Amino acid sequence: MKTQKTLQVVFLIAFVTAFFGWGQAGICAQGAEKQWIAIHEQIPEGAARYKIKLKYTPSESGYFYNSARSNIESDILPNGGIDGYEYRLDFGTKFDGYQYVALVRAARDLGLLNRDGRQICKARIIRSIEGEEQEIVKEGYFFVNNNIEVPAEIPSEELGLDLKEPLPCKFSINIYGNSPNSYRGSMSARIKGSLTGAIFTSGANLEVSISYKDSFETKDAQIKVTLEPFDDEVPYDSAGGSITDILRLHSTKLVVEKIATDSSEIILAAIHGDLAQSAQGQLHLGINKPVPAFSRVELVGRKLLTLDQLCKKAGRRGYIVMIFGDLKRQTPDYYRPDMENKLTLDESMILDILQRDSKTPPIVAFVCREMYFSDLYEKWLGQDPGFYILSDYSNPMEMNFLLSSRRSSHHRPPTKLETLRGQLLLPENKVSIALVNGEGNLIYIDINAGKQLEESLTRINKLIRDK
Repeated sequence: MKTQKTLQVVFLIAFVTAFFGWGQAGICAQGAEKQWIAIHEQIPEGAARYKIKLKYTPSESGYFYNSARSNIESDILPNGGIDGYEYRLDFGTKFDGYQYVALVRAARDLGLLNRDGRQICKARIIRSIEGEEQEIVKEGYFFVNNNIEVPAEIPSEELGLDLKEPLPCKFSINIYGNSPNSYRGSMSARIKGSLTGAIFTSGANLEVSISYKDSFETKDAQIKVTLEPFDDEVPYDSAGGSITDILRLHSTKLVVEKIATDSSEIILAAIHGDLAQSAQGQLHLGINKPVPAFSRVELVGRKLLTLDQLCKKAGRRGYIVMIFGDLKRQTPDYYRPDMENKLTLDESMILDILQRDSKTPPIVAFVCREMYFSDLYEKWLGQDPGFYILSDYSNPMEMNFLLSSRRSSHHRPPTKLETLRGQLLLPENKVSIALVNGEGNLIYIDINAGKQLEESLTRINKLIRDK
């Protein structure tokens, strides 16, 4: 009997312990429920969503955080200065909570004989926080306009990250002489590493990267999304900007719906287009479908040219060949990432292939993003070259006009601009060719003609001759 009662008591205790344990676990699970920050609201329920887990990884390349403050003017220290230091530069309070100050003086005591003494100074770098004694983190001589590095560590919880170890950070201070009686300075703060995540979608890998600039507030977060298709023939695409921006990957537009408060997860939503379709290479218009109406500046004739005008020029039984790529010229002796946009044949050879044995030669229009000034003002000035050169950009001032194979007049900003390629849903970094009939319908398209340009042009010539 005693044994039976003892077992009953043991079972009762075990049950009560388990019951309260389960209850406590449930409370903890509720308390640990993920919190979210909404970025875009009122997204349709039917929109495709992509939930991606994010992970912070230390790295020597790329910055998770990057901010800078420049043109900070020095103040003269009162009462003759401090320990010989005459000037003070206040760099303000940084995201680690500390205020950084530099005390500066000229290095007159070195007695330099063959250098300008103003090029070498002495500095004391001080950091302080309310309630603690200030700390001298660096002190010594330095060359002006050369960086002084100050290492630091930032608790990850202060940045909203759930990590076991603090993040190494580097502050870089640059002090330079503005005049013999004053100094100026700048200070940058950088955390190397990346906060990234990726998922496999239908036909592609979708990767997200988050970084911050100036502050760790959500409104200052920067995002980059990359779509890398499994099919090598389909070009990858990427887009970046503020976390509140609309991001375009090929013909798909994405937004950030929300991000977890601990930056461990992010949800993207497709508000336009089909990401799976883009990843499978269905980037261009369908055959026998009308080409969208467009107008572009014709650069040689310096006039506006529309699709309707090209169709009238070709006639109802004629054809228009649109070649998307920059004209072949002398190849520079340095690597350029846009070389895949270059034509491997010059314009005279291309015309010869397209017009060979054709009773009705097609209208040829090159759609370019860069041109040489020598072509416009020496080679074709006042002449009819026998073809058109259209600006790919809706604003022709975005064209990259080249002075030589080594120098260009300007560089376009790294932003997505409105292009004819984009209007026809063509890849950004490939040579593409479209054959359009006189009624404005697409007859043939090769979205990646760069490696077999002559073969693709010969095929088009045969199509034209065979009608």
